[in-house]
Amino acid sequence: MRFLKGIISKNKILKNFSVLIVSNAFSQILFMLSSIKIARSLTPVLFGAYNLLFVHVLIFGGLASLGLRNIIIRSVARDNGIVKRVFFISIILRAIGFLLSIILFCTYFILYPSYDDFLFILVILCILSNLLFDLSESVAFGLEKMEFSGVIILLNALFWFLTILLIPKSMFTLHLIFSLFVFFNSLKTIIYFFSIYKAGFIKGFILEHFEKRQIIEFSKLSFPYYYLDLFTLISNQIPLLFLEYRSGVAQIGFFNIASKVLLPITLVLNTALAAIFPNISRLFITNYKLFIRTVKVIFILITLFGIVGAFWATLFRSEIINLLYGKKYISSSLVLGYQCWYVAIYSLVCLIGTILGAINKQKELSYLSIVCTIIQVPILWYGSKYGAQYLSAAFLAATIIIFIIHLFVINSYLKNELSYIFYFKITALFFIGYFVSLFTPVNLSFFYRIIFFVLIPILGGYFVFKKYKYFLKRILYVN
Repeated sequence: MRFLKGIISKNKILKNFSVLIVSNAFSQILFMLSSIKIARSLTPVLFGAYNLLFVHVLIFGGLASLGLRNIIIRSVARDNGIVKRVFFISIILRAIGFLLSIILFCTYFILYPSYDDFLFILVILCILSNLLFDLSESVAFGLEKMEFSGVIILLNALFWFLTILLIPKSMFTLHLIFSLFVFFNSLKTIIYFFSIYKAGFIKGFILEHFEKRQIIEFSKLSFPYYYLDLFTLISNQIPLLFLEYRSGVAQIGFFNIASKVLLPITLVLNTALAAIFPNISRLFITNYKLFIRTVKVIFILITLFGIVGAFWATLFRSEIINLLYGKKYISSSLVLGYQCWYVAIYSLVCLIGTILGAINKQKELSYLSIVCTIIQVPILWYGSKYGAQYLSAAFLAATIIIFIIHLFVINSYLKNELSYIFYFKITALFFIGYFVSLFTPVNLSFFYRIIFFVLIPILGGYFVFKKYKYFLKRILYVN
């Protein structure tokens, strides 16, 4: 324990990652437990409508974000002296984005109303709350002060869980549950802002002088990320609207059941990417050799974690869905089998995107996103016609294609520092894990599946550690 504590205290990436992962792990467990009670208390149709509200929040919130998050983090990480200027410029740009987004949302709602006016207003409030929270969090992440997020998100999840737990099942309605969620979400945003203000990250409310030219320059930097966000929404969230339109709102519930089960895996992967971005952005400028070593180790670690998590979820997919959500959602088990491998492979796509952002290739990243979206959308549109299972399979197939494209792109920008053999080995590990887990008979003894699950990750982890232990040790002690 003393050895591990020493490593974490010396390594800023590990320190930030450990703070976020501990708090976010507990938070996501609490959110997942809350979703279980909500799903069991509502019908599949109402649960699908509940998830549709969040789809709208993500889509129109993404439209309002203007791609500022990574630019804020990168700018603050490279120069702590411009925090206040970046903050106020971002507020102005986010306000413009929010207004444009609400105009589009109102137009969409008038043309295709999916719920009543009260829920419509709550969606708008949730979008605004998320935008302000993201702005405050981006400033804190740029300063590599990630403990604020950990504590506040954990407390928010705890109070949300206790509230859901105490509400009698007979009182569960779509309006009550979503109203409570928006209330806690807004409270979380207010607390976060005043926490970073009190900590001195943003000193005073007096506007720092900046010119119109600086706002334009900042927005130009963010536009490639904005294009990326938009095309990510088209490829990740818009297909759920396809699913609602072509297969019914209940299918959104079945689809999102699997997504919620995979929250622990998604949590760790997203937290890792958030923690490494400021560090590798700086290393690219200050120490290119260490930057390459760090990228290589991160590739290995995220690959291993993704494979182990997906392997576990696929082997026990039926038991997981039945235990957590009950028999009325059992059709989500195969959805889970496809989605867990989609998440594992997509995490590497996101890692490549993070690396491209760190090396100032956000414009090229946006062009790459356009190409990948053009490839993905027809596949996802076709899959949505046949329900949540086929849409999940379509996500997996499309992501494999764009992953291969991303490998060629990142290899060209890193000037072949990571060989094609290295990428081939990572890809081969995914294919082996996928076919072994998915084609393992579902009626195989539970005992044998546990042995299977334990042995394969241990053998794979041992092989990778023996081969890359030199790089792992260097990264753990240097940084």
